[in-house]
Amino acid sequence: MLPISNYIYKKENNKNLKQGSIKVKIIFIFVFLLTGLVFTQLVFANNLATDGQKLSQYQDEIRQLENENITLRAEIAQKSSLVNLSKKAVELGFKKPSKLTIL
Repeated sequence: MLPISNYIYKKENNKNLKQGSIKVKIIFIFVFLLTGLVFTQLVFANNLATDGQKLSQYQDEIRQLENENITLRAEIAQKSSLVNLSKKAVELGFKKPSKLTIL
């Protein structure tokens, strides 16, 4: 009876080893996937941070250009005013007509 009982013990022990190796494989796959997800999250977080910096720089540049645009519009309005244009005309030698002639 000793050989039969030893065979049954080996067979049960072999099943336990197979189940143990399956558990190890499942744990290994789970850890591998978890590590991949953590790495992916770090990459996305880094991209989000750098995109925020770029957005802030673009907003600062937009504000600066809008201020410059307002300044240029005021300067254009000042230079194209009637008072300024009439002074330029006098400086360049233009005269007001004394009589209007209709042809």
